[in-house]
Amino acid sequence: MGYDPHVIRFLAFCFAGFFAGIAGALAAINFEIANAAYLGAAQSGVVLFATYIGGVRFFIGPIIGAILVTYLSLALSDLTAVWQLYFGLFFIAVVMFAPGGITGLLMKHRPLVRAGTLVSVLRAYLLALVPTLTIIAGLILAIEIVVRHTVNAGQDPYTKAFGVHFNAASPLIWLLAVALIIGGFVVARRTWQWVGKAWDEGLKAAREKGFHA
Repeated sequence: MGYDPHVIRFLAFCFAGFFAGIAGALAAINFEIANAAYLGAAQSGVVLFATYIGGVRFFIGPIIGAILVTYLSLALSDLTAVWQLYFGLFFIAVVMFAPGGITGLLMKHRPLVRAGTLVSVLRAYLLALVPTLTIIAGLILAIEIVVRHTVNAGQDPYTKAFGVHFNAASPLIWLLAVALIIGGFVVARRTWQWVGKAWDEGLKAAREKGFHA
């Protein structure tokens, strides 16, 4: 194509260092401290997570990822003791179902927006949201029960997670978690088929109108 890849990579590295320097300076001003922890593997991992979750193909992707990761870190740490586990599961979900990141997932809807066929897809999304949230609730309940029986074994069986108090030693809680997961999966499997059908129809109509991804 006539471009020197070495020059492109060199300019990309320079711009990345420029924005990283600005971010580091703003962080030092905000926290009023700068130590070796900022250069550790944990901090570098969080930055990579935020970049990948936000999306590497678009300039605004890492910005959205950084905002979301920071919010999740602060919010989940107040709701549960194993917030890092949920953070890791969220990252795995993004890798499996949205490898392009959040911005890549949103940008796929551009032809639907331009063609005016997004409404039908959003209706299918809302329909699939209920069983999906049911599965998530069951998984959260199961995780909190396991954590209570392993990490906090021998303590008070009553625990609180995400603002809900429950008895982790009760068999009914286990049955509830299993019922939420299985029931939600059965319904979600059907509803997400409707999402795929609505997506294909909307994308087909968008292509007929001359709008492509």
